[in-house]
Amino acid sequence: MKTLRLSAFLTAVFVTQILFAQVTEKWTLEKCVDYAFKNNITIKQAGLTSNVSSNQLLQSKLNLLPSVNASASYDFNFGNSINPVTYTFTNGNSQTSQVGLQGSLTLFNGLQQIYNIQKSKYDLLASQYDYENAKTNMALNIASAYLQILLNREIVQVAEEQRKITEQQKETVKKKFDAGVLPETSFLEVDAQLSRDEANVINNQGVYDISVVTLKQMLQLPIGQAFEIDIPNVNADNMANISDLSSVGVYNYAVKNQPSIKSAEARWLSSQSAEKVAKGYITPTFSLGYNLFSGYTNAPNETFSTQPPYIVNTPADPFFTQLNHNLKDILAFQVTMPIFGKGQIFTNISNAKLQQQIKQLDLESAKAKLMADVEQAYTNAKVAAENYVANKKSYESAQKSYFSLQKRFDAGLVTNFDLQQSKNTVATAESDMARAKYTYVFRVKILDYYQGKALTLN
Repeated sequence: MKTLRLSAFLTAVFVTQILFAQVTEKWTLEKCVDYAFKNNITIKQAGLTSNVSSNQLLQSKLNLLPSVNASASYDFNFGNSINPVTYTFTNGNSQTSQVGLQGSLTLFNGLQQIYNIQKSKYDLLASQYDYENAKTNMALNIASAYLQILLNREIVQVAEEQRKITEQQKETVKKKFDAGVLPETSFLEVDAQLSRDEANVINNQGVYDISVVTLKQMLQLPIGQAFEIDIPNVNADNMANISDLSSVGVYNYAVKNQPSIKSAEARWLSSQSAEKVAKGYITPTFSLGYNLFSGYTNAPNETFSTQPPYIVNTPADPFFTQLNHNLKDILAFQVTMPIFGKGQIFTNISNAKLQQQIKQLDLESAKAKLMADVEQAYTNAKVAAENYVANKKSYESAQKSYFSLQKRFDAGLVTNFDLQQSKNTVATAESDMARAKYTYVFRVKILDYYQGKALTLN
């Protein structure tokens, strides 16, 4: 009866998992990376920063165009005043209105606008490369978390396999104990080992669950959203041969293509343009201006006569009539020459030169860091490859030793304690091999990143 119930339960679980898998799309590494590119807050911020730089570049180009402004006013004057329209003395309250159109165009200012456009172009490039760098860093972090899940999953499987082996051994020892072939201590030893194996499965399952949550949080998925990753067949034996690469070759490619280096180069070029902009303030500025004005007043028109009364007031002309009669325009050519500004211009030039030196050092620092990172990554990959090969051999040897002890145990030549020790050695070796494998895979993926290769486990 218990067997039937267990079978029914397992069947229900199996069917449920099949149905769940059909409605839940599994997350591949590529899907995780693509989702992060579109939804991660840090990457969104980098994208918005790039958009700001794009707007600044557009504005620097628009600064070449003339500026045009319109103005209008309506004034209530109380008491005697000078009429701003007729420039005559007005006795008493009056109302006036003025409209105008002003335009100005910079003809030359030391090429500041041209150099500012160049600076804005380099600033935009730097922000775009920062955006790409944020994406690649996020992709590496996600790949690390993804591989950690695969590693923890294999360790859970190893622990579950060991538990099953111990469970089978317990049945075998139980039969021999019942037959009087083995003492009770042998049965108690294997029973205690089974308890340890079960606890090990639970602990490793907890570590696996935490690693899944970690990746889910990196993707910033909503709480409660179903999340199940795809399990690819990661075969470390098919990875690229590290001996075919060289740290110098990887660096020579990376220094020309890494977004972090390109960003530093763009900022250095931007600082050069900024120095030229600062020097432009030394030169005179030539500009062209145009003003168009007209006005209206409600003050009466005054007509002079040789006969008394000598001044005759007539009603003011209509609004639009006055605007037409009072229309006047001014075309002006202006030259502005800086003479003394408390040394601010020369201070700005000096600071611009210093900023250029700082950006050049930033570029050299970025290249030096990249060289160190590439050399470290290459060395880590070589060590990881050798470590994986060694752990694989260790696992194969431990497995052969266990199979040999199993036969001797069945023949009654070794104790159950010796067999359990050998089984634990196999489990440890298999777990170490799994860690070495995924460490090796990740190290190779870092080298792929420096070589501009796609981040994939296929």
